[in-house]
Amino acid sequence: MFLKHVMSSSSSRSVNERGSAILGVMGVMGVMVVIAATTTTVSVHAVGITTSTRASVEAEAAAEAGIDYAASQLATLVCQSTYASSTAPIFSVVVSYSNLQTSPGTTDTSWVSGCPTSTSAQRLKLVATGSASTMGVAGNKSGNTRKVEAIYPYTPSPPSNTIVPSGAAMYSYAQTDPTINNLVITQAGTVRPTIVYLTGSATCTSGSQITGDVILGGGGLTVTSGCTINGDLSTAGVVSIQSGEVTGNVNASSVQSGTSVSLSPSAIVDGNVFAAGPVSVAGKIGGNVVAGPVTGVSTFSNNSSVGGSVVSAGTVSAAAGAVKGSITQNQNGIVTPAVPFAPPWVDYAYSPSDWVAPNGTPYSVLTMTTCTASALSTALATLAGSAVPMILDTRICGPVTNFAGNNLTLTSDSVILANGFDFRSNNIQSPSAPDRRLWIIIPDTVADGKPTCPTGSSATIGNNVQVGPHVAAMIYSPCPISNSDGVWTGQMYSSSIGTSAELVLNYVPIGLPTVNLSTGQHLAPAGTGVLGDRTSIRDLVSP
Repeated sequence: MFLKHVMSSSSSRSVNERGSAILGVMGVMGVMVVIAATTTTVSVHAVGITTSTRASVEAEAAAEAGIDYAASQLATLVCQSTYASSTAPIFSVVVSYSNLQTSPGTTDTSWVSGCPTSTSAQRLKLVATGSASTMGVAGNKSGNTRKVEAIYPYTPSPPSNTIVPSGAAMYSYAQTDPTINNLVITQAGTVRPTIVYLTGSATCTSGSQITGDVILGGGGLTVTSGCTINGDLSTAGVVSIQSGEVTGNVNASSVQSGTSVSLSPSAIVDGNVFAAGPVSVAGKIGGNVVAGPVTGVSTFSNNSSVGGSVVSAGTVSAAAGAVKGSITQNQNGIVTPAVPFAPPWVDYAYSPSDWVAPNGTPYSVLTMTTCTASALSTALATLAGSAVPMILDTRICGPVTNFAGNNLTLTSDSVILANGFDFRSNNIQSPSAPDRRLWIIIPDTVADGKPTCPTGSSATIGNNVQVGPHVAAMIYSPCPISNSDGVWTGQMYSSSIGTSAELVLNYVPIGLPTVNLSTGQHLAPAGTGVLGDRTSIRDLVSP
C-alpha cells in the first residue's frame, strides 16, 4: 500500500510539473512575442526616421538647386513667374517682386506675385519647393518636401528700345585715314569724349585739340605739330611724340625697332608713361616711367626731364639730373600695359518698332515713294515741322541721298534713314531748348559683327555743315565717312572716319535703341534684369 501510495503521489507531481512547464514555456513565448513585436516596431520606426532624414536632405538640396537655377535664368533670360524641374533635383520656384528696397516691417506685404512689370522693382524673391527623389517610408512624410526662400536686390534692365546714351565721340572700326588734321573735339555734354579706333594707326598733327582720351585698339600714334590730347593716350602699337602734349598718361603695348615710347625735345607727357619696352626720352614727363617686360636700354638725354621714378625690365641710361626720382633696372614682374577696352562693331539693321518716345509713343514713319528734289525737300520740311518724333525713310533715293543745301529747324527728335548720304551747306538746329536729337542712319543689315556698306553707297559730310545749337546728331554708318569741314554736335560711329580735313566735333553721347555702343552689345530684352548679391536665404515651413 505504501509503495502504491508513493507511486501515486509521484505520478501526481509529475503531471503537475508538466503543467507548470507548459505554462512557463507559454510565458516565455509570450515575452518573446512581445519582444519581437517591439523590436519590429522599433526597427520600422528607425527605418522610417532614417528614410525621412534622407528625404529631407534630398528635398533641401533640391530646393536650393531650384533657387540657384532660377537666379541663373533671371540673369540671362526673360523672367518667368515660375520655374520647375521634373527630374532630380525636383523643384518648383515661384517669383515675386517688391518696389521697396527693404522690408517695411516685421510683416512685409509689399511683395507682388510674378515678374516685375515696371522699372520700379527693387527686390526679387524666389520661393523654391524641393521634393525628395526617394520618399520616406512607414508613414514618415515630413521630409519629402522642403521650402527655401531667397531674396535678392534687383535692377531691371531698360526695355531694349530705350535709347541708352553710349558710344565714343568718334568710333572707327578700321581707320583708313591715318591723319588727324585740325581736329577739335570738345565736351559739350556731361560725358568725357573718347576717340576709339578698333584697328588702325594715326598721326595727330596741325594743332589738333582733343579733349578726352584716345584709344587705338590695333595700332600706334604719332603726335606732332602741336597736337594736344587733353586726356590719356592708349595704343596697341608704339607712341612717338615729336611735338605736342598729352596731359594724361601714355600707355603703349608694343615695341618696334627696340623702342615702345619716344619723346622728342618739344614733347610733353604730364602724367605717367607705361611702355611695353624701352623708352627714348628727350622731352618732359611729369610722372613715372615703367618700361617692360621687354628688355633693352631706356635712354633719357640731357634735355629730358622725368618728375617721378623710372622702373625698367632692362637697363637705364640717364643724363645727370634727368630723372628726379629713383631708377630701378632689371626689374622682374613688369606686365605689358593693357589697352582700355575698345568695343567691337555693333550691327544695327533698323526696325521701326525700335523707336519709341520716352512717353511710350512710337515714332511716326514717313517713307518716301519717289525721290525728286522737290519730294525730298517736302519730306524734310514735314520731318522738321513734326510735333511728334518722326522717322524719314529715304532709301528709295538709291545708293546716296543728296541732302545738300537743305536746312532743318527741328521741333522734335528725328531719324533719317538712307542707303548713303551727302550733306553739304546744311544748317541743322532747333529754335530753343529742350535740345532735339537727330539720328542719320545707314542700316547695317548683315549680322556679322563688322560694317557692311550697301553696294555703291557712301557717306559724306561736306563743306559748311553745322549741327546746333539745340540739336545733337548721331551718325551711324557702315560706310566710311568723309569730312570736308564743318561743326558737328553729337557723335560719329562708322567703319572709318575722315579726319584729314578740319572738323569741330562737340561731343554729346546719343546712342541707338536696342544696342549699347560703349560695350558693343545688344541690350537685354524687356523683362530681364540684374540680380545683386543675395541678401537672405531661409527655410520656410514645408507644405
